[in-house]
Amino acid sequence: MHLTDTQILTLGSPAVSILFSFGFVLVWNYGRRRAQYLLLISASFFVYALAAISQILYIPRDSGLNALFSGGLFLFSLLLLSSGVTKRYRAHFDGVLHGLAVIATLLALAYFYYEQPDVVVRIYVLNFSVAGMVLLSAFRIRTISRGALIDRTFFWVYLLFGISFIVRTSLSVTKAVSNGASAFLASPFWLALQMSLLLFAILLAMVLLAAAMLDIISVLQHDRNIDDLTKLHNRRSFEERSLRKLVAHRNESICLVLCDLDHFKVINDSFGHHAGDMVLMECGNIIRRCIRKNDIAGRFGGEEFVVLMPNTSLAGAARLADRIRAELADANFPAMTGVHPVTASFGVAELLPNESLSDLFRRTDTMLYAAKKEGRNRVMLDGAGTVSGHIEEDANDVVPLST
Repeated sequence: MHLTDTQILTLGSPAVSILFSFGFVLVWNYGRRRAQYLLLISASFFVYALAAISQILYIPRDSGLNALFSGGLFLFSLLLLSSGVTKRYRAHFDGVLHGLAVIATLLALAYFYYEQPDVVVRIYVLNFSVAGMVLLSAFRIRTISRGALIDRTFFWVYLLFGISFIVRTSLSVTKAVSNGASAFLASPFWLALQMSLLLFAILLAMVLLAAAMLDIISVLQHDRNIDDLTKLHNRRSFEERSLRKLVAHRNESICLVLCDLDHFKVINDSFGHHAGDMVLMECGNIIRRCIRKNDIAGRFGGEEFVVLMPNTSLAGAARLADRIRAELADANFPAMTGVHPVTASFGVAELLPNESLSDLFRRTDTMLYAAKKEGRNRVMLDGAGTVSGHIEEDANDVVPLST
């Protein structure tokens, strides 16, 4: 098959799209196959490439079949793109509406080819339908225009992509497109279409790939910082965040709460590690429910947990500790039926002027082991004695805790 210079030039757009299609699959695989929207976007770029190749190389050779086949592929590629984009940003995808738009557009293309031939009308129908699909999904994700920089960038590129189908068609369609295939492939509309599609394909793909890589980095950071069992910060992450919190709240009252599950080794030995894991998970759930947004909670080792509480008095921290203690004692563990309640001991201390985080830990740890010596299932406050029952709330002294 002999290719014209115009065909060779315009084949750059589908070639680039195929490369990006494989790029999205590679990123999806690198991200542990979590971001399913990347497969939809990959498929959209690949199907678009097939549509462009069909038009450029005139496959199939029958003009009517070519118009319907390439148009159908092009519409399907935009449907996949819209689905992937809305899935990426957790927005609603109007699958039925998009599907009906595709069917209606194909019927209109068939009508204006076989019943009332008019290539200009077919161009308007196809391009305005595509614009409608893109602009509808852009409307669905409009909230990202106020989000992170990468999301704002994508929104405006995507919006301009949709608008370009209207502007380009209105400005570049001429009567030359009605003068046969050769005239159509040399028309200003065709050249403008291919060049703009190539440009937007590159822009959209680069922004989406950047957003996907940022998502992967965020997930990896989360996995690196979060204990998989309890969903609390691990020791390294807790210490890093706590040191930053101490600097940010150095002029406020800051308290530390240490929690250690009572007789945890007995639970593991008697009921197995699965039962022990269930206890750890539930303790993590209780802590996450009890703390405020500004608090930092972590699993500090085996069965030991820790909470740093900025802008909190000793009494407020003691109330948190006692709430966790009471909820844990009330928790039900099916794997340990008939066993006495799971309990925990707590140490609570308030940061002293110019005290380091490690020194605060040592004082709080001393209170924790004092609670163990006093009989367990209780809260020991630094310099304030022992608490083993309900702590009365003082509205003037305690910072409210969110549930």
